Amino acid sequence: MPRELDAAPKIEFPCERYLIKVVGDAHPDYQQFVAGVLVKYDPAVTVESFSENPSKNGRFVSLTIWMRIEQEAHLTLLFDELKVNPMVKMVL
Repeated sequence: MPRELDAAPKIEFPCERYLIKVVGDAHPDYQQFVAGVLVKYDPAVTVESFSENPSKNGRFVSLTIWMRIEQEAHLTLLFDELKVNPMVKMVL
């Protein structure tokens, strides 16, 4: 018998605080590109909204942001838009 604790929690949309993490190249245009994609789905997103964590060697930057997501389909769209750019290495 499956245990309910093993099931992933169900996210209800709209979701006021959805955590997005984007890892990419430490490039001057990286943050602006990510913000430009995310602001399409949450107008409150700005470059200043990000928590930034550079990698130890400085090659990569992890950007973390809490944002509003209206629909589950928006997650797929924004993930796809982010991943087409070669600067972006991973979206979580």
